[in-house]
Amino acid sequence: MPDLLFVCAPGFLVAAAGLLAGLVFLAGLCLPRVQRAGAVTLILPLTGEAAGLAALLRALAAQSLAPRRLLICLEGTDDPAYAAAARLAAETRLPVELVIAGQATHCAQKCRNQIAGLQRVDADDEVVVLLDADIVPPRWWLSALASPILDGSADVVSGYRWPIIEQHQLAAHLVAAIDRGIALLPRLAAFQVTWGGSLALSPAAIEKLATERILANTLSDDCTIGKQAAALGLRVLTRRALLVPTPATGELAALWRFGRRQYQIIRVYRPGLWWLALLAVSARLATWGVLLANLEHGWARLAIAVLLAAALLAVLQQALVGRRLGFSEPFAVSLTQGALCLFKPLVDVFSLESGGGRR
Repeated sequence: MPDLLFVCAPGFLVAAAGLLAGLVFLAGLCLPRVQRAGAVTLILPLTGEAAGLAALLRALAAQSLAPRRLLICLEGTDDPAYAAAARLAAETRLPVELVIAGQATHCAQKCRNQIAGLQRVDADDEVVVLLDADIVPPRWWLSALASPILDGSADVVSGYRWPIIEQHQLAAHLVAAIDRGIALLPRLAAFQVTWGGSLALSPAAIEKLATERILANTLSDDCTIGKQAAALGLRVLTRRALLVPTPATGELAALWRFGRRQYQIIRVYRPGLWWLALLAVSARLATWGVLLANLEHGWARLAIAVLLAAALLAVLQQALVGRRLGFSEPFAVSLTQGALCLFKPLVDVFSLESGGGRR
């Protein structure tokens, strides 16, 4: 038994570290208090059906810090998103400009669209914000992104997505189970990562980063910007409160493809972070494997109960974070998230497989 417990130790350490990270996150979490005024330009790369664009525009129009303008950047007028963007731009009170980027050749189309938007930045812009089309930001979101730059305390400010479960679908609950845990992890300086869904930059930082140049040869906007910012010693701030509501939708197969794409981007651009995630998930799975193989022993059943309790506590932490940020959800959603803890090994297997443990 001592040898088996030694094999299980890394899995328990990972679970304990996750709970500790959640406690630290909760202890330091509060809604932003400082609000600065300034000229902020939003750059929104858009493609496809743009199903969430109407909700996003409503959320942007309600921001406590009104944006100077919103640049919606598209590949061309034949993009399915163009007609929707043109129609909604005419209906909103936001100052909206449609920008045609052209087809990407040496980078992701999203990056090409962002470059087209960055080329419109001028001397009147004090902050530039890159955002994704599937977020539904609270009214203090833009102020929280821009204020640290406007008051001179940061060069780059980033947030992270917070999956919102709108329908009881397995894929939506899996997204929340995996991504909410990631959202509460500390952002270590050794793995400086930014998120392109909510990313603010000062004009000076854009110039130092040579943002247009580095985006012109990459598949990942956020990983590339984060890596370059760390290399240049820029002040990068990841704000706890900037967990941005993002509806979790789609089928299980689509979720798997999305997860695999995200993990592979991390594997290419931030391999150290990818290996850390792989080792953590593998340690948990190895622990579950040993314990389930020895289920006839009392010590194994007790250890499983401890792991399940840790998983339930993590769900409770996530629910408290959501409540503190104003993203409360129905009890049935929290109950389902808790029930999913009983299948934690399967969640980890899904994460490991989508993470591309093999090429």
